[in-house]
Amino acid sequence: MTTNIHPLPLSDRIEVLDILRGLAIGGILIGNMQWFSGYRMGWESISADAASIDRAVNFAVHWLIEGKFYSIFSFLFGFGFAMQIARAEERGDTKAAIFKRRLFWLLVIGVLHAYLLWAGDIVSIYAVLGFVLLLFRKKSDRSLIKWIVALMAIPIVWYSALYILFISFAPPDVQQQIDAGQAEFFQNGVEQVRNSSYLQIITGFNLDYIVGRYAGLIFDMRLPKILAMFLIGVLAYRRKAFEDRILIRKMLVFALPFGLVINLAFAYVAGKEAMMPPSLPGIAGVILYVVGVPSLALGIAALVATVWQNGAGRFVLSALAPVGRMALTNYLLQTAICVTIFYGYGFGYFGKLMPSEVTLIALVIFLSQIITSSLWLKFFAYGPVEWIWRQLTYKKRLPLWRSSGN
Repeated sequence: MTTNIHPLPLSDRIEVLDILRGLAIGGILIGNMQWFSGYRMGWESISADAASIDRAVNFAVHWLIEGKFYSIFSFLFGFGFAMQIARAEERGDTKAAIFKRRLFWLLVIGVLHAYLLWAGDIVSIYAVLGFVLLLFRKKSDRSLIKWIVALMAIPIVWYSALYILFISFAPPDVQQQIDAGQAEFFQNGVEQVRNSSYLQIITGFNLDYIVGRYAGLIFDMRLPKILAMFLIGVLAYRRKAFEDRILIRKMLVFALPFGLVINLAFAYVAGKEAMMPPSLPGIAGVILYVVGVPSLALGIAALVATVWQNGAGRFVLSALAPVGRMALTNYLLQTAICVTIFYGYGFGYFGKLMPSEVTLIALVIFLSQIITSSLWLKFFAYGPVEWIWRQLTYKKRLPLWRSSGN
């Protein structure tokens, strides 16, 4: 029964989804650069003396980039999940065996990426939450909407509870202790990354970073936000969102300007969605993030879909499609390039460059990926990591060279 199962042919792909994936990969890189480069670790202490352009770029990253493109990618993950589940059911695979195997190997890739290269990996998080997403495949649209609202509310309730506990029981000098501890942690991190060998990084810094990152994802309640965007993607597939011009127009008219305004307020109030120790500005930041980030992400997606549907800008946007078709390869390649630039076993620029400089580097990297992805896919059917991933998923040899059917 499984012998005829194969990846989706190129002719059956939805180009706007690949374009959005490509755009998301570029936005994710710009957002990640503050951590790849280490400037975010010391930004609070140097921001007052930073050049105007660096302060402006840092603010713009919070306003327009941070969280938005991960949210677009999460939305697309949910959309793709619904599409794959529908195809599986058409061929009688009611247990989603192929999708589960796909998630398993994605988890393996993500864990290897986190440990061997960069602990800021998101692939492993998507894989784990993908298994959770399977629990929602039979839910009605009404039920999905209720779950989305509930998942979005969790971070607000959680952080508000932390604030109440903090003001009720925390000792008076805890603010100074947290600030001092964080400054020491960041300084030690900068020195460790800048001066360590590869072996020292993967046996020391990466292990500590992985534990801290996953603990932070749980503590900040980031996981419910990601899962909520997955479910929004499932709803979008069910309602054929990219074929509905009226729905896309509504998202463009309402979600985009609303998201821009709310995220502007978010960037002013908090700069990030949760601050420690808990505070009233932190609560405001959490609320603005929960409301604003999905709105702007969906508004950007609607803008891209509108331009793509109208055809006028389709030629320009189509340049992003190859990046999206090999999104996993490009995501991992971004890590490989950035750790080589910034880590001690490479050129050692960690903590030495400012926001404007690292953002320029990100744009150069992404432009090179637009070019190389297009060239690669002229000759090959898949990106190299996608090719390996698909073969593991489908348990069969797949041709890498492009043919008329791919």
